[in-house]
Amino acid sequence: MTTDCGVGADDQWALAHVALSAELDLRGVVTTHSGEFPLLAAPAAESSARVARDVLAQMGLAPAAPVWAGSSTPLRSKTEPRGNPGVEFILRESRVYGSGRRMAVVVIGAATDVASALIIDPSLASRVEIIAMGFNRWPEGGDAFNVRNDPKAWQVVLESGAPVTVGDAEVTTRQLRMTRERAKEIGSGGGGRGRYLADLFVRWVDESTGLAELLGDRHSLPLWDQVAVAHLLGLTRAEVRPRPRLRDDLSFEHPAGVAANVTWITSIDTEKLWRDLSAKLAAAAQR
Repeated sequence: MTTDCGVGADDQWALAHVALSAELDLRGVVTTHSGEFPLLAAPAAESSARVARDVLAQMGLAPAAPVWAGSSTPLRSKTEPRGNPGVEFILRESRVYGSGRRMAVVVIGAATDVASALIIDPSLASRVEIIAMGFNRWPEGGDAFNVRNDPKAWQVVLESGAPVTVGDAEVTTRQLRMTRERAKEIGSGGGGRGRYLADLFVRWVDESTGLAELLGDRHSLPLWDQVAVAHLLGLTRAEVRPRPRLRDDLSFEHPAGVAANVTWITSIDTEKLWRDLSAKLAAAAQR
């Protein structure tokens, strides 16, 4: 499994959870940009890579999975890839996989790098499955962050033949809300690792009061990207739906007679997800 991620407490918690999960084989991390949102010092992907390396180091797993800086800018067009070492890593790592055993690519940031890999080698679609947090809701589409950061990349992904699973903002905002108190509780048995993750979340909420108020509760924020981890761990329910096309305004078009599908997550077993993370933090603290 490879992860294409951005930066934010939700990205960092998801990366830490994956890295702590022995049942998931984390092969590497490719970091990305924040599109029109200036959240990262330039070059953005390199800044995000430093954050990812710190997360893995704090989890005691820094040597286990390489971190590659991907693209710091979105695609210019659906036919022009942004070549970089992260894209090369995705292509290289995928070569031992096939349609009977696919490599999972988790997209919890802009999809620039996996889209670039698909443009360079369209046969990649037969070797990977893409699991992503993105879009506002079904059937409208829309997006405030991950997809908006590179709409052309998501057009490439949806037009490819790769299996795609999506956890949208409607489901994740409702089911992955986290408070400061619950974050501390989850990390309480995890020693330094648990305190690190709890502190990341508390700082994120404290620094994002405008976003929290916009979402209706200034004391909590959703850990949106954990939906991808939940799906990998078998803690989601989903429906298979006809694959939409993505318009330039980020809305979905639903043409008739489409053969391809998309798997759309409809619910998350949140309590099992948080218990799983808490138990893995506690187990790591005992090693």
